[in-house]
Parts: sequence; C-alpha cells; structure tokens
Amino acid sequence: MNEADVKKLLKIGVLLSAERDLNRLLERILECVMDLASCDAGTLYLLDGGSLRFRIMRNRTLKTYSGADGVEPDLPPVPLSRESVCALAVLDDKTIRIEDVKHCAEYDLTGPIRYDAMTGYNTVSMLVVPMRNREGETIGVLQLINAMDEEGNICAFSDDMTLVLESVASQAAITLQNVRYIAEIKELFQSF
Repeated sequence: MNEADVKKLLKIGVLLSAERDLNRLLERILECVMDLASCDAGTLYLLDGGSLRFRIMRNRTLKTYSGADGVEPDLPPVPLSRESVCALAVLDDKTIRIEDVKHCAEYDLTGPIRYDAMTGYNTVSMLVVPMRNREGETIGVLQLINAMDEEGNICAFSDDMTLVLESVASQAAITLQNVRYIAEIKELFQSF
C-alpha cells in the first residue's frame, strides 16, 4: 500500500462513521471501495432472507450506475446457491479472488460471462468479499470487478488489497448495522 492508499483508507473510516442515511451510506461504501481497489466496476448486495439483493451497482466503462437513489436496481435477487460466486462467498464465508474469469475452473462464472455477452463488457478479474457484522454474521457482499494498474490495464486484485478490502467490508457492515439500529430506535420512539 502506498501513501495515497493509506489516505483513501483513512477517508473511508471517516466517511463511514459520519453517514446516517442508509442509501447514501451504501453509495459511499461502494464508491470508496472501488476507488481504494482501483477497479472499474462493483456491486453491493445485502442479504435478505435466502437471497442477495442488488442495492448499488456501478460500472465506469459502461457508464452505468443504479441504486443510489434508494430504488433497488431492477434485477432479480441472487439465490443463496452454489451457482453464483457472490452467494458462494456467503455460503462458504470466504473471500473469493479470481484472476481471470474466462479461464477459471474453480467456480461457476456463467453469470459474469453471460453479462459480458449481453453488454459487451469484458470481466477479467473479480474480488468478492463478504460483509460481516460485529457478531460475525454476513449481512451482504461486495463484488469488485477489473482491478486496474497505474497505466489503466486490467490486472488481478493483489493479496494486500484483498486484506485491506476485507477490513473495510467488515467496518462497512458494522456501520450498516448501526444505521439500521438507529432507524429502528427512531421508529420505536415515533410509535410511542
């Protein structure tokens, strides 16, 4: 990690602790993590029963961005099954790092490959990080796509960055949980 990355990491901590609006918090989490990881695309999913719901999506190359306005992206939820790498990260409670999606035999990556065929995008590297709260429960997933080197070339997510992003995902999950608690307390007081 260089000095600029350390500054980004410190900024993330300040931003996460200051935000109390859930939609803006989700947006900031994804933006900050994408900037820190120097990646082209990302998705933040939240666990809802037996599935992962798309909450925020961003793709800089395709210039797509949805979910920041509080309206969930118009995509079906991802069932918690072994056919999705995001769901697999939740089920196995582990971070999944893929260097080359099209040549990976370890995971079922038909979803990203199908997405590329539909949109013309080129998914190469992927990092899928479970977001765990203070009790160690997974409440969501961060999926990052196409890490970029200093020259703007697609590369793999580094081991060091993977560890940093696991830490940020955990901090983000705890902040999300706190924002939800505050909202529940406000609703309780309003009901009195």
